[in-house]
Amino acid sequence: MGSLGEGLRDRRRRETRREIHVVALRLAREHGFHKVTVEMISAGVGISPRTFFNYFPSKESAVVEQPPAELSPDLVARFVEGGPGRPRDVLTDLTRLLIEQLAQDPPERSEVHDVFELAHSAPTVFAALMARFDASRLTLAATVAQRMDPDTDEQVPDLIASVAMTAVRSGMERWSQDTADDRSDSPVLYVQRAVTVLEDLLAPGTHDFT
Repeated sequence: MGSLGEGLRDRRRRETRREIHVVALRLAREHGFHKVTVEMISAGVGISPRTFFNYFPSKESAVVEQPPAELSPDLVARFVEGGPGRPRDVLTDLTRLLIEQLAQDPPERSEVHDVFELAHSAPTVFAALMARFDASRLTLAATVAQRMDPDTDEQVPDLIASVAMTAVRSGMERWSQDTADDRSDSPVLYVQRAVTVLEDLLAPGTHDFT
């Protein structure tokens, strides 16, 4: 979704990027990912291959463009203003913010389903999807580092971001694949469940999940 201060050029660029993703995903569904070319995607959008590469470095990156959304500046500011805290508390706050972001700007369920399905069938798509999540992890780690005490071990922000992104990825994939539940148009409940399991795993004591 665009911001209120977004200019016409930025909006058009965002819309074109979105259109490339939608067309790439549709063609992959219709023809199989390995048969789809950058030329086919470009023709479907009405742009040149050269213009395509102004938006994406490969057809894999175009297919997996959708997940995950980045935290809005307002959410980031609120999170950082929370100040230093125990790593577990910071992780809890971070997962709550990620869930709030998903609630505000939920992805299309069918698109997320198709992306994960393609990732499981095409190794290059899987690699692109993991790279996409990893890029978000790095951004989150930098955000966490802004909040942590300066003396905190530099591994801590990265680990917090990694655990949070794992919960989000797990919840989103379960949401996209749960064909028995056709009522939910948001992954929030599924991500919340993943976070609950995560919190149980991290809680003191012994747990049996068999």
